[in-house]
Amino acid sequence: MSGRLTETDAGTVDDERRLRSRVLLAEYRTAIIVALVVLVALGGWVSYGAYATPGEETSRQRTTAWTATGDVSHAATVTEPNTIYDEGTRLENDPLYYTAISPTVDGEFVAGYDARTSDDVQVGLTVDLVYRSVGSDNTTHWSERERLASTREANVQPGENVTAAFSVNVSEITARVDEIESDLEASRGDTEIELVLEREIDGTIAGERRSTADSYRLTIDADSGTYEIEDGESYDETHEEYETETVPASVSPIRSVGGPLLVVLGIGGLAGLGYVSRRVPTPTTAEREWLAYRDDRAEFEGVITTMRLPDAALEGPRGELETLSALAEFGIDVGSAIVFDPERDLYVVRGDGMVSVFEPPAKPPAAEAADDRISFADDSPQSSVTDGEPIVESGSDRPALSDASDTPPVTDERAATTDSTAASATDPDEASSADLAATSQVDPNEAPAPDSGAMSESDSAVEIDDDDLLGLAGLREEDLLEPAPLGWESRSENGSNPDEATASEPGGATASDSTGDD
Repeated sequence: MSGRLTETDAGTVDDERRLRSRVLLAEYRTAIIVALVVLVALGGWVSYGAYATPGEETSRQRTTAWTATGDVSHAATVTEPNTIYDEGTRLENDPLYYTAISPTVDGEFVAGYDARTSDDVQVGLTVDLVYRSVGSDNTTHWSERERLASTREANVQPGENVTAAFSVNVSEITARVDEIESDLEASRGDTEIELVLEREIDGTIAGERRSTADSYRLTIDADSGTYEIEDGESYDETHEEYETETVPASVSPIRSVGGPLLVVLGIGGLAGLGYVSRRVPTPTTAEREWLAYRDDRAEFEGVITTMRLPDAALEGPRGELETLSALAEFGIDVGSAIVFDPERDLYVVRGDGMVSVFEPPAKPPAAEAADDRISFADDSPQSSVTDGEPIVESGSDRPALSDASDTPPVTDERAATTDSTAASATDPDEASSADLAATSQVDPNEAPAPDSGAMSESDSAVEIDDDDLLGLAGLREEDLLEPAPLGWESRSENGSNPDEATASEPGGATASDSTGDD
């Protein structure tokens, strides 16, 4: 049988798997290359942004430029005799004062500033006394304002304080409130007594021209012969600034490591793909057809029957289909069995008065090193090398002989397949003229005689010796002693001595000699 696929071929599954891998590689090679190039480009872009141009980021840091400072203190002196305090006792920053023994409260408003540098800074302070009537909806019914203290100093240095001293007679204030309500003949809302403190700072501080004004209120709560000054505020005002700093942007590990990693993966993938592409050949058309056949065989395996068909099963009109799937579909349509004959390597369907066949494609040769043995192909001249000497096979004019000692003897099986004329010859001297004509050139217009050395595929790797080649050609060893002139031909074809031959030379002369190698 020819070298076509049979279901029992060893290594078919592995060969098919490798071939399918090659087909997939050929099909998706371009897409893989594009993906790897994009991967390299992406990795290069990320790496360039991470290392070459990381960019800049701006940060704002808050710093203290300067601080306006201030403080309020108050005290009352005991002016009236009593059983608790001695006259002249100074009560400082007490939470409660008694109007009967200490009607007047003295106070100081101290202000300044803190800064690294300053120039021509002025500090102004004022203290006002405000008393008024306020309704439930925070509406002012009436009010009076009185300036208690005012001061302004120039060239005040950082840390230097400016003081505004003031005094408030709470008894006089409450009497004034009663007088106003008596004049108005009404007492609506609540009466409030407040100290309004204002601070102004102006000048060059911390290298820049600055001006600020702050206002504070201290409530004097007078009730039932007592009064208290509610002071719970802070008089320090911090003036902050933001410093802008530009630094290189920080690079995340994803960019610093991921970018180069993408480049390495992409380049490595391209190099590996290039190496594999050089080592793995592109699938040929024959290989793709064989894979298609294997797919069809796997698809229709359930409806294919394997058996040896008699010759009578192939008689009748015959049609050939190009694919196994077409044959299987035809068999299913006509309701006929699909038979695979392993002897003929043929798929057959009988139906509609004809024989439909499909001959599977030849299995592609495996990608392995070729055997160094001598092989004979059907009706095609080939040459091989044995022990360094060429052997010209059937189809050439004359066989080239090798050393008999280097050539194994011909087997009986090989001898049985030789030409019947060569097989029946018992004496090398008695070769028929037909045998000589097989190695001679009788007429240029005549077709050459069939090659007696042609062998079947099953014998394609058998080695033969010199005697066997002489026997196949119908020659003797004596025929090789002298070369024969070109154009020799047999003298007669009616029983004359085959050892005698005439050669027609261009000059018209003839020569009688045995055949030999050119």
